[in-house]
Amino acid sequence: MNFVAHLFLAPCNDAFRVGSILADFTVGRMNELEQRFGTDIGLGIRHHREVDRYTDCHDVVMACVNEVQESFGIYASIVTDVVFDHFLLLNWRKYTAISKAVFFASIYQSLTLTHPAYPERYTAVVQRMLERRWLRTYEDLENVAFALMRVGERFQRKTPLANALPGLRAHYDAMESCFLRFFPQLQRFSDSVIAELSGVQKTANY
Repeated sequence: MNFVAHLFLAPCNDAFRVGSILADFTVGRMNELEQRFGTDIGLGIRHHREVDRYTDCHDVVMACVNEVQESFGIYASIVTDVVFDHFLLLNWRKYTAISKAVFFASIYQSLTLTHPAYPERYTAVVQRMLERRWLRTYEDLENVAFALMRVGERFQRKTPLANALPGLRAHYDAMESCFLRFFPQLQRFSDSVIAELSGVQKTANY
């Protein structure tokens, strides 16, 4: 899953939310990460890892990846992760009564939490996120294509991510169908992980 989904699934706790993003910028054993960043951030990292593990092995997600391989080859799983944020934003009211404006204002406030041990790359990405407020832009499919193009620039070879929009449009309905089948299951799994890790119920207090 990508940034929006991980933040959406996290409880309304600043440190937990930070951990849910920081997980993409850290490696290593959880006990070491918790010592480095603290318990609450560590819970967010643990939750992120469990969500990704569940997602990557889920039959519906694997079917979605197979669907888009025709257009994106070995990069199909990256496309699926990013485009699921798009579908979450489009179908927002199916999953929460909280408005997007209120949710993202709360998220951006949470991400101002600082820590001396943050990796430089995390700090740089979050700084751009705070300055440009770009998480909601995934609602526009052209912005999804732009985000995928930027991801593709990290690879030395040319990738189909450089021009993702035609492939996204070609597989759009199938991808949305997969998302709508999968996401309620992911929500239930995520809530069970949160309860197991911390006893925190997924109830927002914005």
